[in-house]
Amino acid sequence: MKTFRNTIIMFVILGIFVGYYYYSKATKKPAPSTNIISISKNKLSSIDIKDSNNEMAIVKNGSTYKIIKPISYAADSTYANDLFNSLTQLKYNRKFTDTDLKKYGLDKSNFIITASSSNGNTEELIVGNKSPVGNSYYAKLSNSQYIYVVDASSIENFQLTSSDTLFNYLNKDIYTISKDKISKVTYTDSSGTRYMEKNKSGKWAYNGKEISSDKSESLLNDIVLLSPTGIDPNKKISGNSSSFTLTISDGSKNEEVKFLTNDNNNYYIQKNNNQIGLYITKDQLSSLMNDIKSIMK
Repeated sequence: MKTFRNTIIMFVILGIFVGYYYYSKATKKPAPSTNIISISKNKLSSIDIKDSNNEMAIVKNGSTYKIIKPISYAADSTYANDLFNSLTQLKYNRKFTDTDLKKYGLDKSNFIITASSSNGNTEELIVGNKSPVGNSYYAKLSNSQYIYVVDASSIENFQLTSSDTLFNYLNKDIYTISKDKISKVTYTDSSGTRYMEKNKSGKWAYNGKEISSDKSESLLNDIVLLSPTGIDPNKKISGNSSSFTLTISDGSKNEEVKFLTNDNNNYYIQKNNNQIGLYITKDQLSSLMNDIKSIMK
């Protein structure tokens, strides 16, 4: 009888402990967030970054991204997505208040990151000086009294160091039709227009004569793997006799790209009659040009 009573007591005590554990877990306050930007990733619709010399703005539409400043062009979705993640996950190590913003470089800073949400809200983050001790920056939301101390590496993700930064965020696909869908390739230069296309048997031919699979595969690979070398934002050129146009087709859609040069070293890319300063070097075009000459001579 005594053993049974002790067992009952032990179960009662265990029940109390279990009940207390779940009660404390349910009522425990979550740790305060150290996120600086309150807009969530799924609500963030655009980021605008400005410094003393540059500006870059990217907007999101569903799962795609587009650069709208300083040029209008499709953005690399991986780079852009990482940037949006970085901003919504930007955290501070500590925060404090001080009315003397000049000490922290926050009174007249030119480094400003603006986040906009899909419902029209905006948050403006002003970035100031690097702290004299510790690898951190001072930052402040324009509508808040708090000054934040933020890891330097987190802030440097948003620095616009040169046109190379813009280039990193651009979509690098010159052509979008996949290799297996291409059915015609047209090359035009100052001497005229030539083309190769698939015949009824599915073989590639030029002037009615079938081309070896090695040659056609090499040319198609060169085309789909073409990628710009860099960007000189908004530079436009008219081209000279070494300029050429390369158009590919899948039977229902054409993609025409002009490669324009004035110095025969850099070829500026004009797609859909739009030049934004993207260029590719002569060296990077050498394999493509050799394959074209080998087939269309």
